[in-house]
Amino acid sequence: MSLPSDVQDRLTCVANLLARPEQLDGVRIRCCAELLRTAVERAVARACGAENVDQPVHALLISLPSRVDADIAYDTSQLWHALSRAIRHHGYELTPTVAELSGWHADAAAVVAALQPSMTLFGTIDLH
Repeated sequence: MSLPSDVQDRLTCVANLLARPEQLDGVRIRCCAELLRTAVERAVARACGAENVDQPVHALLISLPSRVDADIAYDTSQLWHALSRAIRHHGYELTPTVAELSGWHADAAAVVAALQPSMTLFGTIDLH
């Protein structure tokens, strides 16, 4: 199952930047965190059946456990909050490391894949 292009593009962009960690400074790391966060937000919106992928994420995260497994919903919420903190950290705080960014990238890829709708069959099948 393939991911929507807007989500896949963001994950690919971050993966390309992670391939050259020596070029990642604080600004680029925060930009990567923003790309990962928007990928997660769009996957959450689709999983919640939101017609507009720009709906408030807090509301969507609250309703997510009714749509997907509770563990996936919890992991998604924790990842989104971690990425939000990384994007909006203060100047006196430490910048996230490349290792943290790599972990978030792996987590985002896993969460986004888990939020993809699965194929469900409805109805009856006549086996005559």
